[in-house]
Amino acid sequence: MIEVERLILIGCLLQGALSRDWAIWMPQSIEALAGSCVLIPCTFDIPSEYDKNLVTEAKGIWTKASPPKLKLTPEKVEVMEGTSVSLSCSAAAPCPKLPPNLTWTPSLSDSVDQLQENVDQTKYVSSVLTFTASHLHHGQKITCRALYKLQQGDNQKTSNTSLTLRVLYPPKNPSVSVSPSGSVLEGSSVTLTCSSNANPPVQHYTWYKVNGREMNTVGTGQNLTFNVTESSGSEQHYCEAQNQHGKENSPTVQLDIKYMPQISDSGSCSRTAAEISCSCESRGNPSPSMEWRVSGLRVTNSIDRVISEEQLGNTGLRSSLTMRHSQGDTPTLLCVSTNIVGSSSLRLLVPSLHPGKWAHITLL
Repeated sequence: MIEVERLILIGCLLQGALSRDWAIWMPQSIEALAGSCVLIPCTFDIPSEYDKNLVTEAKGIWTKASPPKLKLTPEKVEVMEGTSVSLSCSAAAPCPKLPPNLTWTPSLSDSVDQLQENVDQTKYVSSVLTFTASHLHHGQKITCRALYKLQQGDNQKTSNTSLTLRVLYPPKNPSVSVSPSGSVLEGSSVTLTCSSNANPPVQHYTWYKVNGREMNTVGTGQNLTFNVTESSGSEQHYCEAQNQHGKENSPTVQLDIKYMPQISDSGSCSRTAAEISCSCESRGNPSPSMEWRVSGLRVTNSIDRVISEEQLGNTGLRSSLTMRHSQGDTPTLLCVSTNIVGSSSLRLLVPSLHPGKWAHITLL
């Protein structure tokens, strides 16, 4: 805290100040730093016949007073984002040859400092900070600090004052969070939450679902809850946040839906006198694996039994089996598809060599 002394001057001329022929002008009080110089401005008029009675020294009484306070204007700031803001800070300079040094925290831009004079001829330093308000400034505490250097020694004393900026702005950087996070099992419930930075806070949330080129409104409010299906994995969601100053959309989110393999009923077998060829397709998330079973036994690659696979996107797989066989051999084939969620199978009956006796395909 700055230690200050207020000097109250009492002179023999004070009684005459009320006379029509007498006049004196001086500050009623002056704030000064202990250990530093002080300038006391004083002017007066007296009748000429009293010139011989003038004295060269002023007499005074020193009393303790509260520390000099900095003046920060305006006292409150509430502006729209993009508005130019000017803050002015002033500090008394009782010792003009050692004026205070004013600094701003944070330093949002360059400031303009000047040593100026009041009507009563006392001095003060003013500093003007001008900047363009941003949403990043909202809630920031702006502090003006005065540093006084004293004449005695290398001592320094400080005083400061501050205000908190209030900036109005539309929603910024909306985002969507998913609960539960990570992968979601088909059939389970999921909640999407929209968050955005805005002042005043977001007043309206709107949810949209995108599927290809199709976009639909699916809800309002900060949260959106629904049960997911396998098809939900191909859909995207985003939210729109709005307050009285504007609106903004979040990036889209796509759910990672885990589901057990689904084998296409297009699986089939063909037969010639020399070999049997079968094909089976499956889709699942994560992408499934596939295996073949002949008469209940797992098939492995060999000269007589060749298995080939083709990846179909991120979630699909096609497997083909070619077997050489003796004429009249008609085994029962099973296509089995598995991932971490579950498994499914498709029974394929090999067609007969005799016309009109094709076997049925059964989905298990």
